[in-house]
Amino acid sequence: MSRERREDGQVRLIPTGKSGRLRASGAGEVPVRVFERGSDVLMLVTLLSADSGVAPEPLEPALLEYSSAQGLVRLHGEAELEQRDLIRFRPAEPPEVLQRREFVRIDSPQPVTVDGAVRTHAVDISGGGMLLRGLEHLREGQRVRFSLELGASEPPIQGGARVVRAGREGQRGLVFDAITPKERQRLIHFIFEKQRLARARTRDGGRRGRRQA
Repeated sequence: MSRERREDGQVRLIPTGKSGRLRASGAGEVPVRVFERGSDVLMLVTLLSADSGVAPEPLEPALLEYSSAQGLVRLHGEAELEQRDLIRFRPAEPPEVLQRREFVRIDSPQPVTVDGAVRTHAVDISGGGMLLRGLEHLREGQRVRFSLELGASEPPIQGGARVVRAGREGQRGLVFDAITPKERQRLIHFIFEKQRLARARTRDGGRRGRRQA
């Protein structure tokens, strides 16, 4: 792993690892780069400014999520602050792979703006693309810019996409071909949160049905 020397003389790891975020009580949510160090240790470089860093309070227990070759990985464990911007994370249990390379697709009618002007809605969304309605003017192979709204509390996902399928009633299938890893990770988190809420509603409905029976 590459290193650089900061103005204060300390050697800092250059953040070229996997993009992720660490959640810990007392520290909130911290953006990190993840470097695997065997099966029982991960090194995290925080992406905060050197002036702020991570608060010196203990960071354990903690939840780590990051994008890997297998998909979005979630780990519970203990985080130990080694330097102001370097954390040693020890998993307490095997990792949970939330999504593999084959992107999960969900039905979610999110508002979408295409090429800064055309307002429409998604029919369904995945980490790799989306199906939109009302875009009769777009041809297969055409590239567009998009802004996908996730809700009032989240900034929209923005990037570029290519039309790969023309369907009935003006539906167009788009594949994301210009989206940053950070934006894709935000989208995957959104999709899995939608799935989690849907599963919770299904379980609650099933329990209510059994009680009524």
